[in-house]
Amino acid sequence: MRLSLALLLLLAASSVLAADWKPYANPRFGYVIDLPGDFATVSEADNGDGMTLQSKDGKAKLLVFGANLTEENFAAYTAKRKQSDKDAGWAISYDKSAKGWASYSGTRKDRILYVRAVSLCQDAGGYFVLDYPKADAKLYDPVVAHLVKTLSGPPHCR
Repeated sequence: MRLSLALLLLLAASSVLAADWKPYANPRFGYVIDLPGDFATVSEADNGDGMTLQSKDGKAKLLVFGANLTEENFAAYTAKRKQSDKDAGWAISYDKSAKGWASYSGTRKDRILYVRAVSLCQDAGGYFVLDYPKADAKLYDPVVAHLVKTLSGPPHCR
C-alpha cells in the first residue's frame, strides 16, 4: 500500500514538473528553449546571454546561456567546456555529438550534470546545463528530454 502511494506521488510530481513549460527566446544570441514552469529565475546575466533558474525545492539548478566561441569551432569549444567539467570532478559517462550539437552527462558524488549545446550563427553556441540530485533522476529524465528537444538556434543558423 505504501509503495503504491509513493509511486503514485512520484508519478504525479514528474508529470506536473514536465507538464508546465515557458518558452524563452534569448534576444542576444537568438537561441530558444522551453523552461520548466516550476523553476524560478534566480538571476539574469548582465550581458544578456542567459539566466540561472532553480527548482522550487532548491535541489536542481538550470543554466541557459549563449557563448561566443573562443576556440576555432563549435566542436573544439564544447570539448573544452567538457574538459573543464571533468577537471571540476564530474565523471562523464555519456557523450554524444553530431554536426551542430553536442550532449554530455556525468556524476559527482550524489549529483547528475547534463549539458546540451547547439551551434548558433556567427561563431556562437547555445547551452543548457542542468544539475540535479541522483535520487531524482527518474523525475528529471523527462525534463532533460524536453530541454534537449526544444533547445535550438535561429532557423537561418541551423
